[in-house]
Amino acid sequence: VYVREIGGVHMSNKTLVPDKLHGYLLQVIHMLYELISVDDRVVSVEKLDDVAVEIDGKVIAEQLKSVTSANNPIANRASVFWKTLYNWCTYIEDGSLPSDAILRFVVVSNSTVTPGSIQKIFMDAHSDDAAQKALTYAKNTILHTATEDPNVDVYATLPDSYRDYIRYLFDDTRSQIVCGIIKSMEIEIHNDTYNENLLHRFSNQPGLPPEYIDLLLTDMLGWVTQTVLSFTKENMPAYISSKDYRNALTLQIRACNTNAVLKAISLPPSHTEQSGEVARLDTYIRQLKLIEVDDTTLFEAASDFLRAKTDKIEWAQRGLVNEQSFEDYYDALYRTWVNQKYLMGLQYRTDPISCGTAVYFKCRDDSKHQKLQGIETPPFFGSGTLQFLANNPADAPKIGWHPQYIKLLKEDNV
Repeated sequence: VYVREIGGVHMSNKTLVPDKLHGYLLQVIHMLYELISVDDRVVSVEKLDDVAVEIDGKVIAEQLKSVTSANNPIANRASVFWKTLYNWCTYIEDGSLPSDAILRFVVVSNSTVTPGSIQKIFMDAHSDDAAQKALTYAKNTILHTATEDPNVDVYATLPDSYRDYIRYLFDDTRSQIVCGIIKSMEIEIHNDTYNENLLHRFSNQPGLPPEYIDLLLTDMLGWVTQTVLSFTKENMPAYISSKDYRNALTLQIRACNTNAVLKAISLPPSHTEQSGEVARLDTYIRQLKLIEVDDTTLFEAASDFLRAKTDKIEWAQRGLVNEQSFEDYYDALYRTWVNQKYLMGLQYRTDPISCGTAVYFKCRDDSKHQKLQGIETPPFFGSGTLQFLANNPADAPKIGWHPQYIKLLKEDNV
């Protein structure tokens, strides 16, 4: 048995990335983990094991255990540990796993787990003789054999959760297979560091634009997820080659490097978040109420405002856009507003609500085509920035929709 504990990695400018991985299945995340490799391999889910890696005719079968409680899956009497050995034994017996496969027990824990004494003695069993001695030690530890009376069932006092696994594995007729499992088994422990380790492993791939590493990681997790789903919906085991993975990653990198469009970093806010933002009645929401827009328009404005606010900060922190470029962008939108205010004012001289509505929707439409630092922005960013300009300063915003917006805001006519 080979026991490996993976240590933590400090990523100073990407500390929030691991939080984005919650919600992905561990099998999908680990599939990506194994695809990040310089060799040519095929990684599968639910084909040979939870996750399996095939390289040049060699198989690595991996059982994944996620620990979110005090239960230790590598304790002496952990039922999941013995069930895993039982599964491997049956897989080898029925020929679904080759006898020379590497068998890896991967523990992903949100706390610290350590191997039991049985697992530790398995660790040093690299020869047939050592494996046999390790198996004997496990039998003595689990069964506490005090009699050789064949009429006594030494398994009777074991818990139901692992009695049948132990009875199967400790059967003398299977000693050769079980000893082979002991010699080839590895234990890989991730103590509250798995997501950080994945990010570090992903980040070390050559050619990744550093400002987009976290986004590329989540993009590739999405790609793996969709690829797996394309197999599972046909009731087939899912598999992905490292070549296909690298091709997909190259396409994502190319999209980032073209600089044809600034990549959205924010996620759409939930309906609850939008509702809360509207209920705050910030100035830009009050401005929209002055022109009597419907709730759908209010919620869209709230979503655009929140996303634009987030992406502006992220783009600046990543060095993608400088402050002067933002100022130039604001000025361009302001000039658009000035023009539309004049033109719509001529068209709707006696109808201030219709005038304000026309100004708003025309400015919002025009903002989609306004570039930032010569680069296209996501569809929501222009609208979100208009909301920002209509929100500041709160007592006299730079732009507004109703022809008398400043007077009405001061009178609190909302």
